[in-house]
Amino acid sequence: MKSKKGFKFFLLGICSLLVAMGTSQARAEEPVTDVVFGNNLSFPVFWSDGVTKTLRGAPGADPVIDGAWWYQWGVDADGNPLSCPPDPDDEQFCDDRNSGTVGAEPGGRQRAYLQQQENNVWQAETIFPQGPVIIDWIDWGDNLESVPWYLNSKVRIEVVPLKDLPFGAFQYEMLHTYGLGINEMWGLSSAEGGRPDRTLSPQATVYSNCARLTIQRLLVDRSDLRLAQLVWVEPNEDAGISGGWVGDGLINPPIFTGAVRNAGDGPGFYSAEINVKGKVVYGYTWNVKEMNEGAGSYRLTFNLDQEGCEDLNTFIVPGMTSIYYPEEEIITTSSTESSVSLGGVAVVGDNITYLDINILAVKGQGGKKPVAKSSTTKKVIIKKGGKR
Repeated sequence: MKSKKGFKFFLLGICSLLVAMGTSQARAEEPVTDVVFGNNLSFPVFWSDGVTKTLRGAPGADPVIDGAWWYQWGVDADGNPLSCPPDPDDEQFCDDRNSGTVGAEPGGRQRAYLQQQENNVWQAETIFPQGPVIIDWIDWGDNLESVPWYLNSKVRIEVVPLKDLPFGAFQYEMLHTYGLGINEMWGLSSAEGGRPDRTLSPQATVYSNCARLTIQRLLVDRSDLRLAQLVWVEPNEDAGISGGWVGDGLINPPIFTGAVRNAGDGPGFYSAEINVKGKVVYGYTWNVKEMNEGAGSYRLTFNLDQEGCEDLNTFIVPGMTSIYYPEEEIITTSSTESSVSLGGVAVVGDNITYLDINILAVKGQGGKKPVAKSSTTKKVIIKKGGKR
């Protein structure tokens, strides 16, 4: 999985790693276009290739909080937010949805100024590098490892690369107000009548314009030891090479490959976005029903293109880049013949990370619903060179 070009570039820049954290807001004078109703950046981001995304607000500016807000005073035993919108008749109380009367008093006075509001605008710290950037951590979406997927599923594939910050970068605290999935809403935490809560984050997400996602069908079970023989072929769009893993009788050509730098509008592209929590994440919704090669194991690969992406300044390096793992029990699906593990284990290679998952037959068409053991979604970090 080694790439001579990328690793040579890394070796040339290794001496600059101590300054690779860069200077905060080094290009603050560059114009920033306000995107009305978009999500605001709440968690720091590292523009590792020098290529940026359009953000709301301006670097270093005080937040504007003139838009809608909710009360939020914690979460219940199941992790659901304890929250309510203010009552139009008296904002000191929760909205009871009845004109002329007020609801109950909220359980706390902390406010959450909602995302996607024209008059709620803020921007966490952004950082430009002064040398090659080595990704410290890769966080694959928890749902990939803990949720059963079927041939009629829509699989949300999220990857978050992270860089440790020895001196920190400022972030804004966010509170979950309501909803899940596409209806989920978060807001900027602020004490009643006070300034929004701003703290230092020990990490920043890493945005690389050279990132790519590839999906391929394995022809053997993902536990098959022969998969170690697979070879990664670097994609090269200029040469008409789609790339991906190759190995006779072990894997099929890609059913999807997409690079961030080529992303357009719509769900069919691979892109990085600012999610409702205010963090830059790479995301793609795989409509398995419309794009599959049958039930079985599939390999999801996140890589940084070393061919055809002149901006590349970002590296995944075995021994220096580690994986975030969820603390959870393995989920299995029971059948009369066997028990198939659903939880995947992410792997790091030279400028690449991949995760193998199972796609099960549609329930009622030869598949049985998995029986999941209890689990939690609390995260733990695997220390470099250490154990779980």
